[in-house]
Amino acid sequence: MRLIYKAIDDEYSTDIVKLLSETYEAGINPDHKGVLTLILAIKRRDKDSVLGLLKWRKHLVTFAEVDGWTPLHYAAYHEFVSILGPLIEAQKDVGYQFVYGDTVSTPFHVAVEHGYTSTVIQLVKLWPSTSSAYTAVNKNSRNILHLAAAKNNKHMVQGILKYCPQKYKDQLLQQQDVNGDTPLHLLISNGCFVPELIEHKGLNTMVKNKKSWTPRDMLYFKDDIIAEQVKIKIALDDVQSNSSRKFWRKSMKKDTDILESSVLPSKREKKDFIFDKYTKILIDEKNAQMKKDLERYKKRTNTQIVVSALITTVTFTVGFTMPGGLHQSGEVDEGLVILSKKTAFNAFMVSDALALLLSTCSLFLYFLESMYEDPHQVSKLNAASTGLNIVSVMAMMLTFITGTYVVLSHSPAIAITVCLIGSFFFLFIIVLLIKMIYDRHVKRNAD
Repeated sequence: MRLIYKAIDDEYSTDIVKLLSETYEAGINPDHKGVLTLILAIKRRDKDSVLGLLKWRKHLVTFAEVDGWTPLHYAAYHEFVSILGPLIEAQKDVGYQFVYGDTVSTPFHVAVEHGYTSTVIQLVKLWPSTSSAYTAVNKNSRNILHLAAAKNNKHMVQGILKYCPQKYKDQLLQQQDVNGDTPLHLLISNGCFVPELIEHKGLNTMVKNKKSWTPRDMLYFKDDIIAEQVKIKIALDDVQSNSSRKFWRKSMKKDTDILESSVLPSKREKKDFIFDKYTKILIDEKNAQMKKDLERYKKRTNTQIVVSALITTVTFTVGFTMPGGLHQSGEVDEGLVILSKKTAFNAFMVSDALALLLSTCSLFLYFLESMYEDPHQVSKLNAASTGLNIVSVMAMMLTFITGTYVVLSHSPAIAITVCLIGSFFFLFIIVLLIKMIYDRHVKRNAD
């Protein structure tokens, strides 16, 4: 196959390519006749041809070369993401076991080694959870997480961790290569900060490689700060701090770790001084950003409070200004609402009460916002109060529609017309919500 590829890439004559192809197919199992056509269609990224072959000859996906490469390997090699799903489904349909021998490259390895992030993520998403190929290693005993970490590919590492089945994650994180390095060793030495990996429950940050270096020691592998090593150190310190319930236990453990470390004390002290300097800068930047975020939320809140107050005032007033008026003195039902027996009036009162409740709750949340200094907490309160405001506006519009219908019920034509006009507001809200959901879905897929 390599010779055929070279002949095609070097634009050899058609006769030579044909001769090589015939020789190649003559040496394979008769059941796999046509696999060359499939592989070349994958190389050309000809999706229609691939799907056509898979429709009638699914067993072609079971073909494997001497080095273990299957059509799925070639799809990963050519970054043919859209065909990965059909190939894997075809393998499932014919009972393919998805088992690879020791040191045999899996489609995962092929994609990771070439830096194809989207291909790797799609493979992890589609791969059968019953297959242990997630944790397969190459000749250097490196799994796909090792390879992604060695390439310093943060998005690839995050994608693998996000979509890999839970039962394989611990093994991926704990596996050691020929040098004894775990993926965490490689990530830290490259300064690649992946919060979800460091915060993974059960992660062992004290496992030693063959040079007796722990992942934490890799921070001191070089004298200079590399990439995001400052953030990594802060995260590791936080994890260690959170895992120690008592101060004396934390201090004792930290002292023991330092004593057992392979890093020279002078080397550690020198770099710790640099770490402390940059940590202070990061903290100052974080505090400045927090202050900026709080100011932004306060400006937004000031506008929203006015809206909430107006809705509360209007709905409160409407609750006592009954449409149709009250029975006058001397009448049997003196002081009672004239239209109270109409169904639309009941809907009017319920929607008004709902609008008043939601706007009042929204106001209360805005008051709570002023008591917090944490932007994350403030953002959650702001989102909740904004949502309440939106629903209260919808309830207020419903109040208008039902109230208008009550007083115009004797003129059905005009009453229905007003109701229809008011209902366009809800149509507008539905369209906006659909657009927001669609945009979020597109952004999530892009990420």
